[in-house]
Amino acid sequence: MTSHVRHITIDCRNPYPLAQFWAAVLGFVDEPDNPNEPGDPEALIVDPTGRHPGMLFLSVPEPKTVKNRLHFDLEPFAASRDVTVEQVLDGGATMLDDRRESDGTGWVVLADPEGNEFCIERSRTERGEARGPAAAERPFPAVRDADERRLLTGLLDWYREGVAAKVGGLRDEQARRRLVGSPTTVIGVVKHLALVEDSWFAHRFAGGTEPEPWASAPFDVDPDWEFHSALDDRLADVLALYGAACERSRAVCADAELDDRSRGEERPFTLRFVLVHLIEETARHLGHLDILRELTDGATGE
Repeated sequence: MTSHVRHITIDCRNPYPLAQFWAAVLGFVDEPDNPNEPGDPEALIVDPTGRHPGMLFLSVPEPKTVKNRLHFDLEPFAASRDVTVEQVLDGGATMLDDRRESDGTGWVVLADPEGNEFCIERSRTERGEARGPAAAERPFPAVRDADERRLLTGLLDWYREGVAAKVGGLRDEQARRRLVGSPTTVIGVVKHLALVEDSWFAHRFAGGTEPEPWASAPFDVDPDWEFHSALDDRLADVLALYGAACERSRAVCADAELDDRSRGEERPFTLRFVLVHLIEETARHLGHLDILRELTDGATGE
């Protein structure tokens, strides 16, 4: 039988202030639809990235009287161990035992405002264990002295390859995870970029009929349909959709000159404009994927 931890429940005298303390320590937030209020008999805080179980604080009449049989070992994500210790002490924690060594190793044992023990260890950077890259470093395309056409198509292909590299290794559940307030997700961004490719090259520039799934998509009812529908997709399928759209775009480019004008718009534009716009669009969303990937599993890099 396999289960997952939904909440970590902590008995306490005053749930609201203790939840506030731990929310500050962990970067957790109240549930949007159920905010905590002073005097409530329970208080729930959740990880806004969805990576960790929530913490539920329940009011009980008994004070803490014995040593913890379970405690948290915290690893700072951005700040150092020592800076984090000072921040937590300023937030209301109490120092119980300082086990830091002169060579920089060690940890600190603290207690929260109700006496529950926890430790703060060194960050991965301080331990020399940098988070792994999302993908191997990709050499920049050899376009520094290229003609205009090879410069534009080469840069666009480099960014396209970056999209696939950035999301490599993610599970479907991770790719669907909502980490920001908007409907933007990893899998949604990739599906959106597939739509952008087909919309600008095959449809607007070449004047062709939009391929599926865009032709029958209910964009008039849901303008963000590609983001919402992606939550029911597999990442591998969406990457295949994106790859096919890029191939259609390359085929359109191969049959046109940079100064050729669009056939699918009342206000015509050149192929040159489409290439520049797609470089901008793909690079911008690749930056979004950089941030979403780091929030998902800590992976950074090319």
